[in-house]
Amino acid sequence: MLAVGRIKLRTSACAALAAMLAAVVLCAGEAVAATAPPLMTYITDLSKPAPQVWVSSITGASATDLGPASSALISPDGANVAAIVVQKGQSATSSGQSVQTSTLSLYLTAGGAPVTIVSSQQVMQLLAWSPDSRQLLVAVGASPAQLRVIDAATDASHTIATGVIDGAGFAPGNSEHVVYAKAAVNTSRVNIYTTSPAGTGTRQLTRDGRSEYPLWGPNGIVYSHETARTKNPYPALQLWFMSSSGTGAHQLTSTPVAAAVQGLTPIAFSANGKHLLANFVGPQGSNHAEAFAVDLSGRKPAWRDLTGQGNGYIGDAISSDGKTILLTKGTAEAPVSIETIPWAGGTPTTVAAAGAYASWDL
Repeated sequence: MLAVGRIKLRTSACAALAAMLAAVVLCAGEAVAATAPPLMTYITDLSKPAPQVWVSSITGASATDLGPASSALISPDGANVAAIVVQKGQSATSSGQSVQTSTLSLYLTAGGAPVTIVSSQQVMQLLAWSPDSRQLLVAVGASPAQLRVIDAATDASHTIATGVIDGAGFAPGNSEHVVYAKAAVNTSRVNIYTTSPAGTGTRQLTRDGRSEYPLWGPNGIVYSHETARTKNPYPALQLWFMSSSGTGAHQLTSTPVAAAVQGLTPIAFSANGKHLLANFVGPQGSNHAEAFAVDLSGRKPAWRDLTGQGNGYIGDAISSDGKTILLTKGTAEAPVSIETIPWAGGTPTTVAAAGAYASWDL
């Protein structure tokens, strides 16, 4: 392109040729950028005082230790990793009790020192990146928690909801609107809401008091719906669907849920909304999960244990084309490895011999 720019063009034909060559070079450059190898992140050393976040190719090659983090998410454009670092220290009060500080930081996937966005003496939960990689969704505190939208470039923060937050995420596309489930403190009634990144125009979508863990996909919102059980204090969770305006709510799954098990929670959609990754969660207090594939391409939903083994695989992410699933083998407290498996099932492939809480930009 620079060589073409140095030629003195004397005719319209030469000008047309130069424009064509420039377009070819530009398109070639865009193609190179578009085919940059996808990356994944994962956490290691969870049983140690300083867990670490790593970035690698999706095959596990070229793994790089970015630094401390107990949880992390790679941005959709693959440029940054948002990470939560938890540190314990002594209180400045006369009690002298140990306090815990949570820090939200950004690492470049290319490496280097992290940039601190916000710190808090309350627990922080990293929930999602916006599709354009500009904003982060974070819950600060527990009961009640503040649900915040944070601009990753400017650190500007908006609290968009306060209460007990049971799941939240961004809408697909460019709106950056948020869907979340919230219950008031000391109540069990939980409902789903949508709002803008500034917390304006909030709408309540459900009023049954049993709707939580929403996931906003290209065709609507999938969520977990509580079903009461006789002589069982814990409800069973089945997946339901509704439009983004809250209409047309209906049940998707009816998988058996044993007495000590919670049920299904949605994790991620493919780009066309026809492939849904979910986790079958439970039993209570075990931090055990089983990855489920939910096929929404036919007239009726079809669901199955993704590995068919029932041996503890946590669904972490799905590729945009829906063909590949990213998994953590083991439980949340005792992870074994990071693995991938085709949507159709089969034998998982180990891509990181140790780690948990994986994410990718595939």
